[in-house]
Amino acid sequence: MNARRKLLKGIGVAALGTTVTLAVQPVAAADEARPSARTYQDCRGVTVDKDAPVISRAGVLIKAPLTTVWRLHTDIDNWASWIPEITPARKTTPGPLRPGSSFEWSPQNMKVKSTVKTVKPLRCTAWGAPVNGITGVHLFTFKPVKGGVLATTEESWAGPPVEADIPGSQSSLDAGLKDWMQRLKDTAETRSGCH
Repeated sequence: MNARRKLLKGIGVAALGTTVTLAVQPVAAADEARPSARTYQDCRGVTVDKDAPVISRAGVLIKAPLTTVWRLHTDIDNWASWIPEITPARKTTPGPLRPGSSFEWSPQNMKVKSTVKTVKPLRCTAWGAPVNGITGVHLFTFKPVKGGVLATTEESWAGPPVEADIPGSQSSLDAGLKDWMQRLKDTAETRSGCH
């Protein structure tokens, strides 16, 4: 594996927690790999970088209470219980997630510090982090629907390492987002006894 591919794989894990691909049931348009300009998710006015060369989206229907899904998503200190590859993960600011909160995580021994851009409790979060020359913006939305919660994530990557291998970056980000959402679904449904 060449150095650039290793860097992108590491970045994919850093930004997402893992790059292992698992099957994810598509939910309507939430599973589009590259959203059109009219379909970007929004959290209190924050979106991904719409001009980034790599943008991905994944979504799942989670058959669990919204409070369970939200707790798993925002309890960063316990992410390792369902995504062990990102150990350690910990908030570096006290209290609930809010704009300006930060957290650190270490996928594949890479230290990443993310900063929360916005939060709407039980509905959405957005955070960003620079990692080895890549600027990532990561958005999650949660919508109560019949039968559970539609959870959608969208992320953009920009920077020289991405531009050096756009197809590889896109593939890594697509796989990582799908895996992250599948793990969130599996964990929420297992913990709530809803699967």
